[in-house]
Amino acid sequence: MNRKKLLPLAVLAGVVVLLAAALLAVTLLNRRQDGEESGIALFSVSAGEVTALSYQDGSTDVALTQNEDGGWTLESDPLLPIDSDTVTDLLDSLTGLTALRDLSGETLESAQLGFDSPAMTFAFTAGGTDYTLTVGAENSIAGAYYVRLGDGGVYTVSTSSFSTLCKTPRQLYAAQDITDMESTDVAAMTLDTGSEVLSFTRDGDGSWTLDEDPACALDQDAVALMANTICSLTSSWSITAPAADVQYGLDTPAAVVTLTDGDGRTVQCTFGGTDPDDDSVAYLRASTDESVVYEIAANHLSVFAQTKVSLQADTDTAETATAESAAG
Repeated sequence: MNRKKLLPLAVLAGVVVLLAAALLAVTLLNRRQDGEESGIALFSVSAGEVTALSYQDGSTDVALTQNEDGGWTLESDPLLPIDSDTVTDLLDSLTGLTALRDLSGETLESAQLGFDSPAMTFAFTAGGTDYTLTVGAENSIAGAYYVRLGDGGVYTVSTSSFSTLCKTPRQLYAAQDITDMESTDVAAMTLDTGSEVLSFTRDGDGSWTLDEDPACALDQDAVALMANTICSLTSSWSITAPAADVQYGLDTPAAVVTLTDGDGRTVQCTFGGTDPDDDSVAYLRASTDESVVYEIAANHLSVFAQTKVSLQADTDTAETATAESAAG
């Protein structure tokens, strides 16, 4: 037969094969045989029984182990504070996964289902037993992934079930309070901006006085805001093994603020520079744990960008205005 006539036939045959494969996938995922039920539980354990968890996807590789106190440790960064509630929510979702269909009785190739290069893998230990789940290819038509349990069972699970499971370390992070000092307990404060050092004392009635110039009329709200900001600071990330101070602008800090409470207890915060890749993030070191560099919201820096002049109250009062009017 003429080769030019054979070529269209070969192309047509290839199209038929592809259509047949697609039809098979849709049929396997959507067909409902008599007596078949959806919502097949994949695991028979609860989140509270899990003592170790690891998972990977294309960009995330996380391994967690449970501590004796019930908290969690990230194996790649053991000193990083982990939010136990976030881990519990993740485990609730993982152990509560349900399948749309059981494909274990079907004749299917592993490569076709994506298990040779999985999209995600999960492993956890519960009650002394190890469990694994391999997430293969996604069937976008059916809105489901092919998954395989460690025992070889193959199922389909809704794509949306995995949308929040592979959390990054930052998503697992437990934000840290920089100090437990209450703003109402602050009795004194020092602001060192490198070019000027200002010391303040708070009176019994809550008003602030500039130690170097007690007669100076201060903007009480601006001074109080500095103390309040320190007492309410929370971190967005902890760098548990920081590089040299110069990497964070801590060698030439924007401000060093020291608070002292009525019992003489102090906390000192050193504000560095901003992240060169994200100017919404600034760096901070606190005397509460000087081995860590914290990431905080950069908008806090403006609170401490003060001088004696900028902290003086507006003296253009009604009395001043009246005097100027009379002089005119």
